[in-house]
Amino acid sequence: MGMKRAERLIATMPWLDQTADLLQKVFAPFVGEKAPRELKDTLVGTWLGHPLHPAVVALPIGAWTSALALDLAGEERAADLTIALGMGGALVSAVTGAAQWQDAAYDEQPKRLGALHALTNIAATACYGASLALRKSGARPAGVAFSLAGFGLITVGGHLGGDLAYDLGIGVDHTAFEHPPDDWVEVMDEAELAEGKPVAVNAKGVKVMLVRTAGTIRAVAATCPHLAGPLNKGKIDGDTVTCPWHG
Repeated sequence: MGMKRAERLIATMPWLDQTADLLQKVFAPFVGEKAPRELKDTLVGTWLGHPLHPAVVALPIGAWTSALALDLAGEERAADLTIALGMGGALVSAVTGAAQWQDAAYDEQPKRLGALHALTNIAATACYGASLALRKSGARPAGVAFSLAGFGLITVGGHLGGDLAYDLGIGVDHTAFEHPPDDWVEVMDEAELAEGKPVAVNAKGVKVMLVRTAGTIRAVAATCPHLAGPLNKGKIDGDTVTCPWHG
């Protein structure tokens, strides 16, 4: 298969690397590797059991889509209110999106595509901000024009976000399509497994981490669901293994 449109596009935009580096620095105190773990886990969606970002992007997209319909219906006050609500939702979407993208931005494709996704959505939010200001100042036709431009940009931004999730697997459980065997599979001699030293083995095509702790052998998927890090190289603490890539 040939390169997808998004891949061809970002290949022509090396300047996105500088933008991505700047965005990483801006969000590092909140979602970087040295950020408070509780804050990062909250923004990523650990407590929810899946990424938080896809759940909150429905707010700005839904609000701004409603604003478009309300403008067409002549409901000026309601349209203005939904635009303001969408801008609030855009802020939450930006922070949760950064949390999801931050650790993946060390590879060229997600780094550039994530930066382009962010820039497009920032431009869309700026258009809606200008639209709201123009509406309040009495220049309603210009305000509606800016909101239409914002809607076009947010549509493009959503398409790029889809590429990040569905083509590059950002935010997807990297063990989702693994199918461990149901029956017993011999993978190594028990005597070869040293106490407290995890080992990755192959169980009928699935990577499994084995570790002996207090004389008991435990097994878990060797692939971190976050970004496919090697759990067998992580830190073992009781019943917990910490991924060596992103903690």
